[in-house]
Amino acid sequence: MSNFLRMLRIFLFRSNQNPTRHRCLILFFGCVVTFPQLAMADLVKLINGGELRGKIIPSSNAKDKIRVETLTGATVVVERSQVQFVTPRSLAMEDYETRSRSLEDTAGAHWELAEWCRQRGLTKQRETHLRRVTELAPDNEKAQSILGRVWHQGNWIDRDELMASQGYVKYKNKYITPQELEVIESTTDELERERSWFQKIRLWHGWLDGQHENRRAQAITELNSVDDPYAAPAIIKFLASDSRLAIRELAVAILVKISGAKSINGLVKLALFDEALQIRKAALDGIGSAHYERAQKAFVTALKNESNTVVCRASTALGQIGDKEVIKPLIEALVTVHQYQVAMDLPNNQTYSFSSDGSFSSNTPAVPPGVMDAVRSGQLLPPVFAVPSDTPAQLKKNVTIRVEHYNAETLAALGKLTQQNFGYDKRTWHLWWAAEKNASGAPKGKG
Repeated sequence: MSNFLRMLRIFLFRSNQNPTRHRCLILFFGCVVTFPQLAMADLVKLINGGELRGKIIPSSNAKDKIRVETLTGATVVVERSQVQFVTPRSLAMEDYETRSRSLEDTAGAHWELAEWCRQRGLTKQRETHLRRVTELAPDNEKAQSILGRVWHQGNWIDRDELMASQGYVKYKNKYITPQELEVIESTTDELERERSWFQKIRLWHGWLDGQHENRRAQAITELNSVDDPYAAPAIIKFLASDSRLAIRELAVAILVKISGAKSINGLVKLALFDEALQIRKAALDGIGSAHYERAQKAFVTALKNESNTVVCRASTALGQIGDKEVIKPLIEALVTVHQYQVAMDLPNNQTYSFSSDGSFSSNTPAVPPGVMDAVRSGQLLPPVFAVPSDTPAQLKKNVTIRVEHYNAETLAALGKLTQQNFGYDKRTWHLWWAAEKNASGAPKGKG
């Protein structure tokens, strides 16, 4: 407090020539000294699921008990054995939770609460309500724009996704082509070495398709002998995307052997997107521990993929190679929402919401049989898929279906990394993780 008082004296001295400023500074610093509890509070999570909010009162007499002065002014004493964890929280968060419980599910109400969150720096909560605004009122351009979406071919789409679909990548908040990024990240010598491998790998890959048995055998021999990290981009381009399982297996084997940062991109891509389980597993197992950090960043990014199947695969990967840095993004991915457009025989183009068990939240027309099973299994992916019907095309309507996925793979990854299980309760997971970081800076268990 001595440092604070010195700062106060300096401010008061400098404001002596301005009486109004002098009085304001006295009032401001007086409030900070007298009411420090206005900024933060403690949340005590009980084993039975209950919560106490307020300020813990230190006591040396009863170490087996915790005394909490609640926000209403009452004092509650609980046994320490009944406390699961304690975490500090801002009063703004306490106020937010109170407001959100009684919030009407309308676009206007969510917009007002989003603005309230903006004024108090609650960024994540603001985004949650803005997303709900766009679900209830898709034509709300301001909310769509704030979320980084643009209007494209009759739909609102994330700007990053749109640019990615057009072949651009984001680099330092600018969109450039992959070739430009390659030039930026590579020296002239590196580019020359990679180009030389492109010529060789393209040739050998072509021989694998040919009719000459000797050339096919030579191509396999040559490919199996590749051990230069600069060959990785060519291997990824020509072999990792081949439709034949054996060729993709060869690609994994080569990338694992040459290792290095350049091969990690290909292994991550195969681990996330290949249709064959044995390819995905071999690619993930082939990422050496020296490159976990680089691969981890890519898998964390994949937790926000529009395909829930990819989200689950990324979760599994992070459960295997992740450290404490992935706990927060995994918590966010426990329950993900994806939108699908279905061609159905309905009178209007509307939005319907239902959970992953197929139950609707309101009285809406039934989704055709098999659609939910296909969504859960990853056979149908956003943003668009069609439902077969005998109805003429001109009588069909596109209906946007909002599906909430509870991701078992993500929960399993969190359990593996933390030895905790709070189910799909993201709020409790976040509170526990805040308490862990506050107490020790690292989770119990791996990491």
